Amino acid sequence: MAVSYIPQDKVFAVCTYQLSSEPQKFSFSRKTADVYYQNTKQPLLTVDDKNIMVEFTCKSPANLAGTLLAFGAGLIVGALLLSNPLGWVALAAGGVLLASGVVAAVVAVNHKCTDPLNGGQWFLAHNSVKINGASAITRSSILKCKKDGILTPFFDEASAKAAASSIATKNKWELGINVVASFGAGFFLPSAFAGFGTASIGMKAWMTVGRFGVGFLAFSSINYGLRGGIRWGHENNGDLKDNVTYDNMNNHKENIIDPKTGKPEETDIDENKYWGAPAKPDDFTQDSEDLLKVEKSGGKYNITVLSKVTNVVTSYTIYAQNKDLMQQLDKLDGLSRPVLRNNPLAKQLLNDLNSGKYPEWKNSIRFYNNGRMTPSMVDDGRTAVAENLKSSLGNLKSNSIQGGLFLIPFIGTIFSEEARAALAGGMANDLAAEPNGSSVVANTPVD
Repeated sequence: MAVSYIPQDKVFAVCTYQLSSEPQKFSFSRKTADVYYQNTKQPLLTVDDKNIMVEFTCKSPANLAGTLLAFGAGLIVGALLLSNPLGWVALAAGGVLLASGVVAAVVAVNHKCTDPLNGGQWFLAHNSVKINGASAITRSSILKCKKDGILTPFFDEASAKAAASSIATKNKWELGINVVASFGAGFFLPSAFAGFGTASIGMKAWMTVGRFGVGFLAFSSINYGLRGGIRWGHENNGDLKDNVTYDNMNNHKENIIDPKTGKPEETDIDENKYWGAPAKPDDFTQDSEDLLKVEKSGGKYNITVLSKVTNVVTSYTIYAQNKDLMQQLDKLDGLSRPVLRNNPLAKQLLNDLNSGKYPEWKNSIRFYNNGRMTPSMVDDGRTAVAENLKSSLGNLKSNSIQGGLFLIPFIGTIFSEEARAALAGGMANDLAAEPNGSSVVANTPVD
């Protein structure tokens, strides 16, 4: 199937990393042009043309700035709750991170695409067709930015706008999620060192380095599997099944000449990789004990899997039990002794008390009667359960927040992957809307 070459001013650019919701246009950036489309303002583009006419707002520097500021702020707030030397250290570290975040924010505001794009690489070029000595690019070509964003050419403006808007929305959600996760990671980090002062040397090493190093490896593995699962699902099901652009983004490799060594190196467009540089400060503080926690108690080892999620389930169960008991006691409130003596619910609760089911209620009863339920036993129960209900609700809220923070990084990965999917889906829509592209075409799009 013939595929169009790319003329300046006719082709839109959409990037997987854009936060701005509008597409831009690929622009001519090499020194010489003598092959044109319809007029001298529309040179045909080559692999040497790696720029766009208007800069995208990029999620990469915005993400770094936002997460640094949020992590530093969270660390400061968390440190203020600790009136000890560890809290002071955390407070100082939070201040440094905030300052770094401010610098990164200034960089993000002034970020330009030009340098990262010029350091990028066109894939799937038409290498047998040279324009001013450089390989021509076509509708099938993909530009990989040095910041890891992926740009593709669109001929249909409506398709480009729809794809750009969808990608920008997903990237903004990812950015917001990362900021929340970073604040939470900073806030809870100081409390993770509780008991540090009395710990053994080995335990101190584990608390400061070991569990976070293991955590980074473990969370990286989970994210690697999550990305792979999402890509496999799109490649084998739904609208992106048999989508050429999506397949190329995930699997295509080329031998690219390394500008430093002059030697060819096999390079992929955006293959799923396990080893990746940490992109956010909270990447360094992923706690392996959130996945698997081992505690020794009474000579025995207790193992908790997915402790953050388990804590949510446990705290909800306790809260629900307290709420149910309070509702039952409310039904007995104000009833007289004779009525309580024959009330089926009162009899059942008395049996539960005698069997040891509600120890906290039983311990709070001033005048315990194991033969019958009394009004004072009900009153003491309602007082005790009200306190338990308040405490268990607080624990549920705290554990739910921490459980949500545990899941948030994976939700961010989902949004990131869906931005890639939106680009590939947009390319399919573009081909359907503008099947002919430009009138200058290559019969063999890649060679």
